[in-house]
Amino acid sequence: MANIEVRDTDGKLLHTYQILADGFGTLNTTEHMFEMARRNAIEDELVSKDRADELTFSVAG
Repeated sequence: MANIEVRDTDGKLLHTYQILADGFGTLNTTEHMFEMARRNAIEDELVSKDRADELTFSVAG
């Protein structure tokens, strides 16, 4: 399980999502997990779909 932090354009933490991943590799890349977190942020109405590209993502330790 990976913790993905989602931040707005000002660097403010919006949410941390726990993304289920068996491990990193060809099927579960960091980019795939960031995309899942982006979709979750849109579904949770933390950001509109047209502004979702402004979010930044990172894997939290």
